[in-house]
Amino acid sequence: MKYNREIGFVGFFLALYVLYFSLIETGPAKFFTAPNAQKLFYFHVPSGLITYLAFLMVVGGSVVYLYNKSEYADNLAKSSAELGIVFGFMSLASGTFWMKAEWGGDIVSRFLTDMRLASTLAMWILYVAYFVYRRQPENSVVKNNAAILGLSGMIMVPLSYLSSRFLRSHHPVIVGTEDQGSLDPSLRIGLYAGLFSFLLIYFFLFQLRMKIEDLEILILKSARAKINASSCHLSPGIRTPSISNIIDFTVPILFNLYSL
Repeated sequence: MKYNREIGFVGFFLALYVLYFSLIETGPAKFFTAPNAQKLFYFHVPSGLITYLAFLMVVGGSVVYLYNKSEYADNLAKSSAELGIVFGFMSLASGTFWMKAEWGGDIVSRFLTDMRLASTLAMWILYVAYFVYRRQPENSVVKNNAAILGLSGMIMVPLSYLSSRFLRSHHPVIVGTEDQGSLDPSLRIGLYAGLFSFLLIYFFLFQLRMKIEDLEILILKSARAKINASSCHLSPGIRTPSISNIIDFTVPILFNLYSL
């Protein structure tokens, strides 16, 4: 995208502003046992909402792929799942720190007994499994199975989001009435700025990941073409390497290049 770099710059700049706003400008929040822990909300809430967005993108890409076998939709689902895992980890980590400060007690038992925490963790683990499954050499069977697994977000995302409102949960409703422990309206500007900055960062990283995915596919196709061309000039006694061997060799290299 033409302005993708500028979008990323604005997103990271806003994230720095939110960091300053949350640490310096905001004071302790009422209604909480650990009032200063609410500063985590300016990152916890936006990262959680972007996680929902990312996993819903996986659902959309999976639906389209199962319908017409679109490679673009498959790449969209895979790329968005990776980003959803990152933002989901940020949400779970910041939420765990807040939960320990505010509620105390055993963290594990909280995750097992609170529906919001349990459903969110289950959703995140499911998409980690999706990501791990997609690490193997790809073919139509792998892509179909991954798309079916990706569709689980149709249930997990709404369940996680609505659990604090309709199921047994101590999780506060951040944007709500005062008796629900919500933030003061004057402080919501930091929350909304955090959400907007994370949205821009997600969009920037998503476009970057899609470009890398296209590059990986182009390299694999080029390697296959060179192998097919060179095999025509080999003597009958020389064994031609199979495509699967080349893919098994090339894909780990591409993943290592991507992780740099």
